[in-house]
Amino acid sequence: MKKFIILIFTLIGIYFLFDFAYYRWSFFVPKSGEIEVISFADGKKLMMAKGDAYEQITVKGVNIGASIPGHYVTDYAIPYDTYYAWLESIHELGSNTVRLNAIFNDDFYDAFYDYNEAHEEKLYLIQGINLDSYTLNSHHDGFSRAYYGELITRAENAVDVIHGRKKLALNNAGKGQYKKNISKYVLAYVVGSEWIDYTIIYTDNKYQDRKGFSGNYISTEADATPFETMLAKVLDHLVTYETKKYNEQHSISFINSPTTDPVGDIPIVKEDENEVPYLTPENLKFFYHKLVRLDAEHLKPVNDYKGLFAAYNISSYYPNYLSYEKEEYQDTYFSYLLKLNNHHDMPVLVTEFAYSTSRGISSLADDRYGNFGGMTEEEQGKALVNAYHTIIETGSAGGLIATWQDEWDKRSWNTIEKIDIPETMNWNDVQTTNQGLGLLTFDPGEEESVCYIDGDIKEWSDKDKIVDTENLSLSMKQDERYLYLYVDKKKKQQAPLYIPLDVTEKSGTKFANHYNLNFDRDVDFLIVLDGKEGKILVQEYYDVLKAVDGYELLGKNSYIDKPAKDSSTFTDINLLIEPYSTNRYSRNYKQATLVNTGRLTFGNGNPNASDYNSQADFYEKDGKVEIRIPWQILNFSDPSSMMIHDDYYEQYGVDSYKIDELFIGASFSSNITLNSYKLKPWGEKITYHERLKKSYEIVKKDWRV
Repeated sequence: MKKFIILIFTLIGIYFLFDFAYYRWSFFVPKSGEIEVISFADGKKLMMAKGDAYEQITVKGVNIGASIPGHYVTDYAIPYDTYYAWLESIHELGSNTVRLNAIFNDDFYDAFYDYNEAHEEKLYLIQGINLDSYTLNSHHDGFSRAYYGELITRAENAVDVIHGRKKLALNNAGKGQYKKNISKYVLAYVVGSEWIDYTIIYTDNKYQDRKGFSGNYISTEADATPFETMLAKVLDHLVTYETKKYNEQHSISFINSPTTDPVGDIPIVKEDENEVPYLTPENLKFFYHKLVRLDAEHLKPVNDYKGLFAAYNISSYYPNYLSYEKEEYQDTYFSYLLKLNNHHDMPVLVTEFAYSTSRGISSLADDRYGNFGGMTEEEQGKALVNAYHTIIETGSAGGLIATWQDEWDKRSWNTIEKIDIPETMNWNDVQTTNQGLGLLTFDPGEEESVCYIDGDIKEWSDKDKIVDTENLSLSMKQDERYLYLYVDKKKKQQAPLYIPLDVTEKSGTKFANHYNLNFDRDVDFLIVLDGKEGKILVQEYYDVLKAVDGYELLGKNSYIDKPAKDSSTFTDINLLIEPYSTNRYSRNYKQATLVNTGRLTFGNGNPNASDYNSQADFYEKDGKVEIRIPWQILNFSDPSSMMIHDDYYEQYGVDSYKIDELFIGASFSSNITLNSYKLKPWGEKITYHERLKKSYEIVKKDWRV
């Protein structure tokens, strides 16, 4: 019996030793023989193995995000069934490729394998290898262990994941048991994301002696920079690792973007600022967004490896310097992509291009594609189709839409200071452009939203009523995206409708001089509706933009000359698009570019309606008015726990505190009484349902031709 127990424990020990050696320690005996090439670059084309032959693949793809509402990316919360259903919809879209920017949980790879095994028309994968945002934006240089070493580790992990030989514990770079070999469906590996230019400069200056690299499959040209040398070493290590361990090779690249591309000019800052007054270190980034270059042409494949291509994340609206360059084409996106393709002797793949259906806007464009943000779902679809055609017409090897699904945990540069970052995944901030990139959205509610602003008032009942007078009644609801208002005009009124809101006791006013209004308590916001025109205004003391971005707006510190706490002035609610800066052609100062995000759009907000307008803010039919107000517009930093902005001038910036109620009124006359509305925080109890946007059908109609 004792020997039997010893034998059992010995076998268990051998099993665990084998398991760790095989799946976790990546132990292997190098393979020999003819290398199986799964994909490679042929001139300007990407080629993919299909059976015993190779075929050119023109990429029609989408990037899949790693998050769903209520979860961080690193929760790895998306299950197998969801991934499988998404892959079916992506294929139906007309896509032939999906891209991941990092290693996902094993459920994706299992679903991807099973999907391809069950379908004759395959989907191909571009596997990303990325660093976490802390490392990318921290003090680490490109050759540090935390940077270069982590890229090497994640590259090896990605190769093993693709070949079904990896187990990863929960971390920020994968989770699960990867046992499905999907390598025959992998088009390429892509390393990195949009690199931080300051890290590149720091690396290049710190390691000036580390120029040049001769690897097994990738080497550098003589003019390669230290950072490019580091990238060459990572790419060569990945190809070498996959070749030795699995005797296979795939195409490979590193991500580049317009801020680090090899074709745009890098302006030279003259010592004499009077000679070139607009090129100062302070305003340089506002106009050019470029301080350094990365060039895939400085990397060369050797020893019969043919997999190198150039990968770029490029959208038409960014960066701004594209619109300043004088081109022979009016379409600067076309011109820019043509420059890239003419520069490169290898395939150029657009790994990301995006347009957002967010309500907020973070970049303006004067071209045929559109702004970043503020698009209806139809406009998003048309912009994506136009951009994809431009990508192909300029000779690129294809493009991938970013992204498949909306992601609630994303943030944007011009709203990030206004929200509680750790809780973003618990509510949908439609003011943040990066939350509206998907072809698939997550509407609040398990099956349908609590309200659609469409003139149909069946979702409203007496229990929702807050204000009830002889002239009108006002009711309220809320969900993870909006605060909803319903006003029933009991009598026909010609005068504008006024709706004041009090959200904080820290400030506010009992007067609105411009409209000759009086309130029975201090008011922070005022909604004004007049026919099909509408706007929401903020009391100037509670205007977050002026408090936080005063220098970018006016060129001076807001705290030196702050508004009166009880000021009776209400102002537009604006989003900052381009900061205050020095004009590049003169000594004059350029005022900040703003967008009035407090302007309310009339339209039908029901996705099932034939006249659906996804940007609609209010709708009126037969004296019944429905309004939806985004939480961030009312200075909520985290509505899931009802946290709002504190006094900016006492806290010296954005801080938050919890409220339990707000006060609201409605009237056509000058004297308005406000009543209490009890807020209902939902915490982590998120409800949502999936919906394909109208843009999905527009892209599908084009891609399925």
